[in-house]
Amino acid sequence: MASLSGDVVVVTGAASGIGRAAAVRLARAGWVVAAVDVDAAGLDRLASEAPGLRSFVCDVTDGAAVAEVVSEVARELGAPRRLVHCAGVGVMGRLLDRDPADTLRLMDIVYGGTLRVVRAVVPLMAARGGGEVVLFGSIGGWVPVPLGGGYGAAKAAVHFLAEIVAAEHRADGIRVLCVCPPAVETPMLDRIRVETPQLLGPRRGLSVDTVLDSMDRALARGRAWAFPGRGTRALWTARRLAPRALSGIVGRVLVGK
Repeated sequence: MASLSGDVVVVTGAASGIGRAAAVRLARAGWVVAAVDVDAAGLDRLASEAPGLRSFVCDVTDGAAVAEVVSEVARELGAPRRLVHCAGVGVMGRLLDRDPADTLRLMDIVYGGTLRVVRAVVPLMAARGGGEVVLFGSIGGWVPVPLGGGYGAAKAAVHFLAEIVAAEHRADGIRVLCVCPPAVETPMLDRIRVETPQLLGPRRGLSVDTVLDSMDRALARGRAWAFPGRGTRALWTARRLAPRALSGIVGRVLVGK
């Protein structure tokens, strides 16, 4: 994860969870980190842990704000060589029991936010000769999980976006990595346990460090996908080869359906 001559990286969702850990790790490795989040107080706490990191408050559902912040980063720090896009939310529950407006709001944050940030960053990367785009999907976007319909659909859209951007901007020197972990021990997972206790029960998620280590290995090897955690890639493979059988197993194991 070492930087080359203080290269700039934009990290979204940097106030907590995976984004926060990524921002700290990158700053310690010598990157010039532009930490982006809607949570100004969380960014202040992050800055106290990683001196030299620059904070930018932004809501990824606001396209104009995203464009302005990315332009500000380029003006003040330089064009980014890497984007690590972690901003997102996780809301679980039976799909048809939820107000469709809430599910579409989730889609706008997870998929729409990804689209807005990537659209703002990639042209700057292309102008500097290339760069690396790291997006966070989820194994839940590959394997349909009961109570995770809205979240899974949003992450599946992120997966598709990753493939399209990689194909359309390969000639611009843009590499895209999509990291697809299972549940990760973050504040978001703590909230899901409270709101939807039947989904995971006492199971522990992956550590944030495990996820970031997987990301680093995939970047070093030039891979397009990373599936952190034991058995995660096997789930992805089973979904492709035996989708009906896998869906039945997942329903029984996770939520007793």
